[in-house]
Amino acid sequence: MACSANKYYELRGNAFGAIYYISIENDKIINPSEIHSDIKYIFNIIDNSASNYKNTSEISALNEFKGNTFKSVSSNLFNIIHKAKIVGDITNGYFDITLGDIKISKGFYLDKKNRNKNIKRNYTYKDIVLSGNNLIKKPFSHVNIDLSGIAKGYAVDLVYNYLLSKNISNFVINVGGEIKTYSRYEDAIAIAIDDPTNNQQYIEEVLLNNNSIATSGTYIDTINFEGLEISHITNPKTLQNVSNLNILVSVIHKECAIADGLATGLIAMNPKKIINFSNSNGIASMLTVMKNGKLEKRYSTEFSKYLSD
Repeated sequence: MACSANKYYELRGNAFGAIYYISIENDKIINPSEIHSDIKYIFNIIDNSASNYKNTSEISALNEFKGNTFKSVSSNLFNIIHKAKIVGDITNGYFDITLGDIKISKGFYLDKKNRNKNIKRNYTYKDIVLSGNNLIKKPFSHVNIDLSGIAKGYAVDLVYNYLLSKNISNFVINVGGEIKTYSRYEDAIAIAIDDPTNNQQYIEEVLLNNNSIATSGTYIDTINFEGLEISHITNPKTLQNVSNLNILVSVIHKECAIADGLATGLIAMNPKKIINFSNSNGIASMLTVMKNGKLEKRYSTEFSKYLSD
């Protein structure tokens, strides 16, 4: 982002338990305080809709809803769940938002002692029914929907659309590693992927032109469960949390919500299958495995097209 005649602004803060950075470059003077206030409002709306960490959120109310009928929800919550079902289909069920009870039973989000451990899990995300006018029906009242693998990406998409509406020339949105870029002049913007070993500043650089990249790591958000450190990532096929804490998956997609969900779904797979699955389904992904302090990287065919080198 380099046009010297442009005005440059940087906004930063905290949202969804992560740090966000928003770089703006514009050919006209803007009111950064007003824009930042609007962005914080967007983040707050999505947090109140989709946060599994807030007892007062809309998703928490839906999870506690005991009826077997349709429940009216906000358009944002409806859209997030709709996109989550799309990602579930793309990943052959490896991204499944009905795994909230598994995470809770291991100690994520809530006190696992307060949850029923004898619930039969004869359902998946496919059994969530969406209807017109923002209506959602769970297959069973006890189904617990977890949107942590897609909500941040969705929020990034909303901020992207907001900044477009303000006719901003160039910008980069980074919310906890979920990133989306825009350049009115169709210039590619270099985005660096952080090194999880901290041995170097970054492990890879990609060039994005009005595109998104999302990264999911098994070493992020872990918990000690019965003497074993496990990841928040759960394999929907085995219902086991991933215990290999040395895996990183990055995905590039036009929509940040889709990239976010895909990264979570891919990392739940056997690492040996991720790149082949990506190639078979046209997914732009990079797999990074940490072994003895060294990094091994593999790229899908689509991801290679974005490499800066």
